[in-house]
Amino acid sequence: MARRDIRAEDLDVTVDGKRTQVVSFSLNSGPRRIIMMVDTSGSMHASPQRRGWGIALRTAAFAFNSVPSNASVALLTFGDRLRGQTDGFQDRPKVASKVLDLAKQEPQGQTALFDSIDQALSLFQAPQLGDAIYLVTDGGDNKSKVSPKTLREELIAHGVRVFVFLVPIEEPLTVEEREGPSLVGDLAAYTGGYVVRISWHEIGADEQAWAQRAATKISGQVQSMYQMELDISSVGSSKGRVKAGFAGRKRGNDTLAYPRQLVPCAPVP
Repeated sequence: MARRDIRAEDLDVTVDGKRTQVVSFSLNSGPRRIIMMVDTSGSMHASPQRRGWGIALRTAAFAFNSVPSNASVALLTFGDRLRGQTDGFQDRPKVASKVLDLAKQEPQGQTALFDSIDQALSLFQAPQLGDAIYLVTDGGDNKSKVSPKTLREELIAHGVRVFVFLVPIEEPLTVEEREGPSLVGDLAAYTGGYVVRISWHEIGADEQAWAQRAATKISGQVQSMYQMELDISSVGSSKGRVKAGFAGRKRGNDTLAYPRQLVPCAPVP
């Protein structure tokens, strides 16, 4: 769960290497909007020798259970192109059956992962604090035209965090499959999200209890987040590279997840 006792004076923040004043710092637990994207490309097969879904459906179910209870959710799937499974954002209970219905689909086709994320961003329209994408995928992409760097910049500009629920594959067969986890991991780290790696084969008989505990922890992190305002007047109109940590190593066992790049807000007219 997110720590609820962090204060502005606990933090040491720099922008482009220069120490920066924290103007305001507060905990926000408002309702969230989540776009849940599930990879339905051919690499989601149980194995190269077997048709049908592999571990991806269990991972998708776990990702959905990690959505905060008061969040609104848009469910999308992607392979060679993006497909909507819900009519925009809906209350969480209404989307549950749509997630179960994914079992009726057959994984197939190539993977336009980055193009699909780029297109999905338009669903958010006006940005809201806490907007996030849940991405269920092995990270492979063999069709997109949008580069990871361009996509990363767009996510930062929209203020959208990416949480990757990484689907393990038995043996990466292509360059894209080998490089994929690192690329989506960069998206998560750069936007203030993180990567959830699940060793399903090690969980065993305690899967249900483990999944409930882990999903509760993740939903708590998504639901509760700190909003920080910085004095970045010296950055001007450029993009600022941000580094934040605990001052004086006060909280050695705690970690911070935050966007690694900030774009100054436009002046209020």
